Amino acid sequence: MKRRFGLAAAWCICTIVVDGSVARSQPASAEYQVKAAFLYNFAKFVVWPPQAFPSPDSPFTICLAGDPFEGALDRTVQGELLDRRPLMVRRIIPAEDLRGCQMIYVAPNEARRSEEIIDAAANSPILTVGETDSFINEGGIIRFVRSGGRIHFQINPDAAERASLRVSARLLRLADIVRPRQRAGVIR
Repeated sequence: MKRRFGLAAAWCICTIVVDGSVARSQPASAEYQVKAAFLYNFAKFVVWPPQAFPSPDSPFTICLAGDPFEGALDRTVQGELLDRRPLMVRRIIPAEDLRGCQMIYVAPNEARRSEEIIDAAANSPILTVGETDSFINEGGIIRFVRSGGRIHFQINPDAAERASLRVSARLLRLADIVRPRQRAGVIR
């Protein structure tokens, strides 16, 4: 029942319209409130292997490289549990180790670092989420896309599989599935 509600909530979020006039009249946080809800719902529809957590009682940690959320993500996950683990948000600095992160969001203002972050997360059970046009081609797993006033998302299931993450079929049905081009000699 709880998963069904979560799926319904994710679907509702997918259909929310972020009108350009609203974005101009209010702080950019309206769009990022929607994206914060997406991140929370992504966590509910992806299964991490046990080795993704340093210990059985470790929190589920969403790491941020750049933070356009203005506290919206913190408010969204505050007091929430995911498989009996408390959710927490951690802001990371450029050289910081990604250990302990189960999800990492790369903000647009950190786009120049996205490939470096994706490479650092490679072969680790970390869900990488970003927004830049090249994010999926760089090896990212989920990319936010804004089109026609709506926010939706793309998923690279091959990258998720390489990260040992199992994305639910329900989430995959809501996404645009993208299989990136391969660069010469590089499989992402």
